[in-house]
Parts: sequence; structure tokens; C-alpha cells
Amino acid sequence: MTSIEQKTEHFKEAMADVLKKKVEFPRTSFVTVVDAKLAPDQANAKVVLSVVPLADEELVLETLKTYRHDILKEMAKSLRLRHLPNIYWTFDQTEEEAFNMEKYIDELKEKGEL
Repeated sequence: MTSIEQKTEHFKEAMADVLKKKVEFPRTSFVTVVDAKLAPDQANAKVVLSVVPLADEELVLETLKTYRHDILKEMAKSLRLRHLPNIYWTFDQTEEEAFNMEKYIDELKEKGEL
């Protein structure tokens, strides 16, 4: 495992821990850190979240904006860094894509094409 891969994995684990301990997401939401990508220069990071139900993604994003300062403060403490990367949030679309594929397969079966 390369140095950047190790740092990325450490960043991902630290982010998951901070979100679990410091952020109060809406009660209806279940949020999981699925992946993180840290740029080689460590200036930017992309955090991929899974949100259940999918309809709560906007609420989760607003919550993250509200807790931005707390998240950065805890990440700096956890990672022992002076300069944290710019964090960009994205959402895992795997579940939605699987649902759409399943729906498409069902349509093909109904038409007799599969």
C-alpha cells in the first residue's frame, strides 16, 4: 500500500468516526462513509456517503454544512494536521442504479425480450 493510499484510508476512517460522534443527522437518516479520495497533493478530498433513505440526501447535505466547522476542527485534531484538504461531499448512487437496472430487467421480461 502506497503512502497516499494509507493516508486516504486513515482520512476515511477518521471522517467516519467524526461524523458518527459529532454530527447529529436527521433521525430518519442513516449515513455511512462509503469511500474517500484524497488528492496526491492532499489539497482536496472527496467523501462518498451512502444515505438511507435516498430522499434525505439534501437534509444530510444541509446538516454537513451546519456542522462544517466542527467536522474540520475534529478532523484536524484526529489527523494532527494544520491544513486540512477542501472537503467535497458526494453520494453513493449504487442502490439507485441497482433499482433502475432491476426495473429495466422487469420491463424486458414483461415484453418477452428477456
